[in-house]
Order: sequence, then C-alpha cells, then structure tokens
Amino acid sequence: MAITAPFTGQKTELHMSTALSGVLSASTLVGEVDDLGAFETTRNMVDLLSYGDDDLRKLTTTRDNGSISVTCSWMPSDADHDALATAYQAGTLDTYAVQWVSGAADARVDFSAYVSSYSVSNPKDDKVTVAVELTISGAVVYDLTPA
Repeated sequence: MAITAPFTGQKTELHMSTALSGVLSASTLVGEVDDLGAFETTRNMVDLLSYGDDDLRKLTTTRDNGSISVTCSWMPSDADHDALATAYQAGTLDTYAVQWVSGAADARVDFSAYVSSYSVSNPKDDKVTVAVELTISGAVVYDLTPA
C-alpha cells in the first residue's frame, strides 16, 4: 500500500538485499541505524552554444546517483555491521534497499553501491558509531506506490 500522507522517517529501514527490487523478507536489515543521508541524484548537463546564439542552451546527459551516508550505533559482533565492513574491505558492489514505512503503508528505493568509506568513532563520553558511505553505481529503482 502506498504512503498517501506526510510522514516521519522514524520507521525508515536500510536493507542489504539480494537483488534490485528483490523480496525484502530475504534481505538483511541493517540494525542500529542512527542517520540515513538524503538521496541526491543529479543529471549532468552540457552547454550548447553556437556562433550567433544569444542564449545558452542545455543538453542533459547521464545521471549521477551520488552516495548515501549512513551512521549506525556500532556493534562489532553484529552480522550486518560486519557485512558492511567486509564489503568495504573487499570492494564489492552490493545491492541495498531503503524502505520508508508509515503505518501499514510503505515505499522503497533499491540501488547497487560500493562501501566507499567505513569509519568508527571513538568518543570518550558518547556511544561509538560507525559511519559508512555507500557510493551508488548504476540505476536507482524507486517503488513509490507498491501494490
């Protein structure tokens, strides 16, 4: 069921999935997510200008689907946190899904990404966190009105 009203991100989930648009029940839910950055996709633009033109024209080219910043309360023995560290070390391209949940309704986005950075904080008087950057490679598949 589609989300039809404004909602908070409180129930947002990050999954390590097996395939784009795969079944989330077969995925790994990444636990203890504190913050999930914004999706900021851009389209590259080329300037078109011919001799005699008074106005600059634009031509769209490829999309750059950017990256997503993820911050988690770090649990070294947690399997999903370990999977993110392993993906970073191995340099593998993995599939992820973000699911937005509002009551019984949901929406999601799927993408493939590399873990391009993995850093663990060391505060004296606060929780230890891990910051992960997921750099998207390829298409981003939105399912904003699931059946």
